[in-house]
Amino acid sequence: MGAKIRCEICDKEFMSQEAIDSHNKAKHNMAKKSKSRFPTKTVAIIAVVLIAIVGVVALSISGNKSPNINSNVINTPVQEPVAQAPVSSQAPDNAQTAKLSVSGSNYILQPSTFKKGVPVKIIADIGRMPGCSKVVTIPAFNVFKSVSDTDNIITFTPTKTGTFKMVCTMNMYTTTFTVE
Repeated sequence: MGAKIRCEICDKEFMSQEAIDSHNKAKHNMAKKSKSRFPTKTVAIIAVVLIAIVGVVALSISGNKSPNINSNVINTPVQEPVAQAPVSSQAPDNAQTAKLSVSGSNYILQPSTFKKGVPVKIIADIGRMPGCSKVVTIPAFNVFKSVSDTDNIITFTPTKTGTFKMVCTMNMYTTTFTVE
């Protein structure tokens, strides 16, 4: 005969694990004890928290100096003069001018169509641009610019035609524009 198994609650003896499981379920309203040290729900919550932490760390690291997937280095600042005060909306005669603001989670770029080979001057409405929306990237043209009250101009010259993406460094604010 095999070893007898005792119920931990009522101290009765049973001949098999199946018998004690059935007893516990019927008399003590409990199923067989899990062999895991932590309940599944606890493990799932810990896993989600760890994944979130790793994601935040990865985003903060990748936003500093890494190239994007298409090898367009988006974190190399375009060299341009720094204005001492907010710049007016007057643009040189040869530049295409657009205004940039935010609505919801989208950039609003007006107008959003430009001519290839002609300089573009985008004037950021800082008062309508929260948080990370002030750090603007245009990967296709290697543009990376952090706009502020004293420097709210983004300039570049489009060198190819097509539809291109403009995003913040956290990819929370996006829009597209066309170059003809």
